[in-house]
Amino acid sequence: MNTTPAVLVRDIRTAASNLVTAWPTQKPSFSVRTGWASSYEALFGGEYSVIYNEAEVLTKTLVRGRAILAGRGGDGKTWLLRRLFNQVLEKGDIPLFVDLKQWSGADYDAWQEWTAGDVHDAADFIVRRFTGFGIGTIEFDLLPPRTRKVIFIDGLNEITSKVGSEVLTVVDHLVSSQIGVSVVVADRLIRRELPNPQRWYIGSPLPLTSDEIARHLKSATYIHPSDIRSSPFFLDAELKYGLGGSRRAVALETLIAKHSGLKNGEIECAASGAFDAYKQSRSRTFSRSRFAEVAGNKVLEQLERAGMVRSQPGSNSYFIHHIVHDYLVATYVSRLPEDEWTPSLLRTVSFDASSFDAVELAFETLPDGKADRFLQKLYDWNLYAAGYALAKATETDCAVSKEMRTVIFSMLAEKCFDPILATRQRARDALLLMQLPEATRFRNTSSLGEVCAVVAEVESNVEWFVRWRDVFLGAEHGELTEEFLSEVRSANSIIGWTVANVAKRLRSDERVVAMLVALAKNDQNPTVRWRVAHILGAQPTRQALETLLCLIDEDRDGDVRYGATRSLIELATISTDQLRRDVAEAVRQRAAVFSENDRVARELRASLLVAHDLAPQGWMVFVRDCVRALFSQSEKRADRDLWRGCLNTAEALYQPPSP
Repeated sequence: MNTTPAVLVRDIRTAASNLVTAWPTQKPSFSVRTGWASSYEALFGGEYSVIYNEAEVLTKTLVRGRAILAGRGGDGKTWLLRRLFNQVLEKGDIPLFVDLKQWSGADYDAWQEWTAGDVHDAADFIVRRFTGFGIGTIEFDLLPPRTRKVIFIDGLNEITSKVGSEVLTVVDHLVSSQIGVSVVVADRLIRRELPNPQRWYIGSPLPLTSDEIARHLKSATYIHPSDIRSSPFFLDAELKYGLGGSRRAVALETLIAKHSGLKNGEIECAASGAFDAYKQSRSRTFSRSRFAEVAGNKVLEQLERAGMVRSQPGSNSYFIHHIVHDYLVATYVSRLPEDEWTPSLLRTVSFDASSFDAVELAFETLPDGKADRFLQKLYDWNLYAAGYALAKATETDCAVSKEMRTVIFSMLAEKCFDPILATRQRARDALLLMQLPEATRFRNTSSLGEVCAVVAEVESNVEWFVRWRDVFLGAEHGELTEEFLSEVRSANSIIGWTVANVAKRLRSDERVVAMLVALAKNDQNPTVRWRVAHILGAQPTRQALETLLCLIDEDRDGDVRYGATRSLIELATISTDQLRRDVAEAVRQRAAVFSENDRVARELRASLLVAHDLAPQGWMVFVRDCVRALFSQSEKRADRDLWRGCLNTAEALYQPPSP
């Protein structure tokens, strides 16, 4: 494009008009309201400060220059962004549409190169690669200062959580550094570590109103807000295919069969291809030839003829709506043998815990009993994934037993009193999203004692649950015994992890610590060593410290090293001053190793921020020493900014206010 500002404006607006024309027309078009909250916690709890219609979103939320719209698949976020894009265009301003749904596996390598020196350098890559307008940030900055520029980013959740966070850092900086730039980001309903969070508006699409639904269904029948037809995607499917208000998984199965004409065996082939696409590309786009090889050329051609998959010559293919891709992946996962529901598989289908839609849908497709076991596998991998999977379940369609629901609610409620603030936050988020009525009692507990009291009242004769309940309430005995601790090796992961959690509440002696040390060094099961590392964080002894450092330095399993790193910081909160200084020195010596692993570095940052009432005297000195060590070892500016943000948060938490 010509670099003359006036010509640039003309060319960009022409490209934007062509993009609007190329987008399929949404018929009928549903009126989507959005609720805006003061925080993620308020958003998850449905506590909206204000509700805006579409005409108000741009004028009301972009006064800070940044808005993030978080919702579930099918909530109409993409359609809303496209209509807002057109509003900007019609007002004579400049809109850009960054479509991260087009992200491919190769883009991760490109991103690494662009962010090698400074993550902010990747702004040009984002604009040039994903808008299709043929411009970068240099041309964007040449636009007249009085020109309002709004960047719409769709599909943040289509990429891994780490890269997604870096994209937010890039666009936040772009808004700060260029005149007249605002950004609206569509995301999944998860909490993000927002850069400069006070500058962001946080909102969510609301369920369609009963009046809006009735207007299209031509029916006086009342539609409950939890009915799937309160979602724009499923109301549209109801109008076209008469799917009814059944569960999402059932509706999607019917939709795919009716729309594409695929039979059961062919849907299974499509499911295999859909999963392989996630596994190979780590993105929503995929190689057409590879998909045809796995699913069969006939299956792919039927999906293309039905308009469910779009393929372009010399380009990647992708499903038009990601929820269809997620459903097919969920179908593949739900039909696997249980021993294949591994952490590796769950990370693949959730984009490294960035999007839980495929996990939720897999959970919905499973029958009674098997749903319990899938939830347990989720719990083994990520407690919060189990919480999010259960969040959409209602009393009428939940295939999970009362006993398993109680376990998940209890474990989340217990985490609400964890010393680490981020852990409390994630657990609270998951409980806030729950629709099942019995979750309310756990959500409203104000102490661990109250959680135990609620658990004690749950009646059941199911053997495994009775055993679990006895273990969970084991803290009432006050002391950690070798007999109790031996069950940390249980093959039943729920028992094993519950023992690990409860053990942290109990008093121990030298024999128990010696037993933990022996298990950490000698047990062949990495999950057992991870559980032991978890317990060692509550043992403020030099022997525990040395064992944790040994696990960090020598254990081959990433989860064990991750757990030991977290426990290292937990141990410092209850240690003597000298032992705490030794922990700080250990962190300093391993700063380069910690910095190389994004997952460990992220957990280390979170672990440093403990509840104010649990932070020992002088904690700020410890935090500062750790942060300085990690800051000096971070090569990327974005990583240094994260450590700087951690220190700023700690200072606000622990330093007394100025007189």
